[in-house]
Amino acid sequence: MLLMKKELFITHIKKNGVIIIHRDDPNLNMRILNEFRQLKGFIQYIDFDCQINPKGGCKETPVSLQCCCHACYDSAGYFRRMIDTDITKYARHFNGKTGFWRKGKGCILHHRMRSVTCLTHHCNNSYDRHNYKKEDFRIGISTIKYELQALRKKI
Repeated sequence: MLLMKKELFITHIKKNGVIIIHRDDPNLNMRILNEFRQLKGFIQYIDFDCQINPKGGCKETPVSLQCCCHACYDSAGYFRRMIDTDITKYARHFNGKTGFWRKGKGCILHHRMRSVTCLTHHCNNSYDRHNYKKEDFRIGISTIKYELQALRKKI
């Protein structure tokens, strides 16, 4: 069953233009890849204040069935590249209708496994009740996004 799911997942991500990189590729810089994953893991400590509700929406899109993650399946999680040895992990979590998103939970992937797009997307008004300066937060997240993208290019 998992083998079939893996093959369907590979077909789906290839259709979406995801490049599969082989772990033994001499151009793959494992040190930078590990730094990239560690940096992505730190994002879990940022409070995006999504407030995902049991019906599927969130604070910004309460009536949506998948909040801002509505295109997770269609975009294959917004990935551009995947390491071949990670595909089984991703395939195991990928749903044929909702991608990596689950009702009442949001994304089920660990932060280290998520795409840069998914890690850095946020709603424009999410920080009003926390008295954050919205513009400062947007600049901070944009900086993180650009740094992650630059690091990803070096992998």
